[in-house]
Amino acid sequence: MNSNIKILGLNKILLLVIITAFSAGNVHAKDLESLVNLKGYWKFTIGDDPQWASPDYNDSKWTKVFVPQSWEQNGFQNYNGYAWYRRTFTIAPPKSAQYVYLNMGYIDDADQVYVNGKLVGASGQMGPKSETAFGIPRMYPIPKSILNKEGANLIAVRVYDDYNDGGITGGEINISFDSDQFKMNVDLSGYWDFETSIEADESNRKVITYREGKIFVPGFWEARGYNQLDGRAVYTKSFTYPANLSTRDQVLFAGRIDDVDEVYLNGEKIGSSSQLRRKHRRYSYSSDHLILRAYDIPDNLLNKGGENTIEIMVRDHTGPGGIYDGPIGITDRETASPIIDKSLKDNKSSFQKFLDYWFD
Repeated sequence: MNSNIKILGLNKILLLVIITAFSAGNVHAKDLESLVNLKGYWKFTIGDDPQWASPDYNDSKWTKVFVPQSWEQNGFQNYNGYAWYRRTFTIAPPKSAQYVYLNMGYIDDADQVYVNGKLVGASGQMGPKSETAFGIPRMYPIPKSILNKEGANLIAVRVYDDYNDGGITGGEINISFDSDQFKMNVDLSGYWDFETSIEADESNRKVITYREGKIFVPGFWEARGYNQLDGRAVYTKSFTYPANLSTRDQVLFAGRIDDVDEVYLNGEKIGSSSQLRRKHRRYSYSSDHLILRAYDIPDNLLNKGGENTIEIMVRDHTGPGGIYDGPIGITDRETASPIIDKSLKDNKSSFQKFLDYWFD
């Protein structure tokens, strides 16, 4: 961005463009707590060989490169094609977590990510008919069952770049968990039924978390194999509401959604992003995809001890889409209030920093 813009001021149209761009660059998960920092030096080689996904492969002769940076910035100028990254880590995951989340930032153009030899995520499409996913933040769930809790674990990343810069180019690189998810009395993260106009690509069908007709929530749907999906999709989840919990003063958290949504519980509409914006005036500075969805559940709408169904209709305008960040679940209003307040405060703080930079 030209520094003269900052001096001369911005008209309303330009300000809108910049705010939109600013928001689009902040669609990563906001409340995840890091367990393992993976920024730094990784083993790297160009070429392609399936055995490089194996923890038993000897990569001692590979080059070391810094992540996140393009491989051009690491000295591999003008290279397009396949390359692999590898790194070991140790971890002590939270006892109550079924999954932890591997954040691999932004990868140019397509990737397949393995943990201990298991394919845990894929985005974009490899060559020769490649399809880029360079603008999609990679966040892949790792089942705790495949992790070595008392020894080394291996991440192997297969990357295909079609042109220009390639590799793991930016963003958060870590393994994390969502502490707010543990505050849900009913945990709704995990697999939801998913209906949309396209099918997941073939590479995603090999991912260990893939299930036909379902999608893992949270996460951008492009990082779940639904490449270049813009438009409408429907998430559906059936669950049993515990008989020992109250059905009064409950709040449904549907995470952050890109872009807009309508939410139904047992056939009754309980909220939408437009209603939420009207309710919380402090959301007026936020783009829709930055708003944490927290919807009050009408008293006694939940079937106590019986089956309940949530439907979330999502429409994405452009770029990444879907229920991409948590928490996802149901909790009481007393527990929900500080989570909502923190989200409002964080959004306002980020926006103020942006304004301070451009108008100081």
